[in-house]
Amino acid sequence: MRSPSNKPSFWITNISPRNVTLADLAINIKAYMTVNLLDTRHYKYTMDQLQKSKQSGSIFNKRDKIILRETEPTLNPNEEAQTLFPKEVNLTFAREAVIPNRSHSVLIIDNIEYDELKVSKEDKLKQDEIYAQENADLAEIDIQRSIPIKYNG
Repeated sequence: MRSPSNKPSFWITNISPRNVTLADLAINIKAYMTVNLLDTRHYKYTMDQLQKSKQSGSIFNKRDKIILRETEPTLNPNEEAQTLFPKEVNLTFAREAVIPNRSHSVLIIDNIEYDELKVSKEDKLKQDEIYAQENADLAEIDIQRSIPIKYNG
């Protein structure tokens, strides 16, 4: 695979929405990214390594998520300019619209009380006493374990 500048290139594109790991090449390719694996500034792969991975390695195994490109991806300068700097942007808004803040919220919050979740004060006090007694028992057991036992023998 040759790029127009006659430098060797091996372009792969991850077409899945998830990151893909090529284990035999020890590389992780982010979702929807295109990468030149023969780019010497970033990678140190040989064409032999890449061909083996393509034939029977992780590129072969993940061929449903990775595609090989024959040419390097190019952007049309006109398309790039249009996407980065749209010529005409008309943002209109209503002056009487409510801007959400603490006093004016867009959401309506309902405070629903369920009968099965209500607990009487007596039941709550009983539960608190049971909980306190269990914690006291556990604390007493912990203290007993920390006292060293001396054996005379």
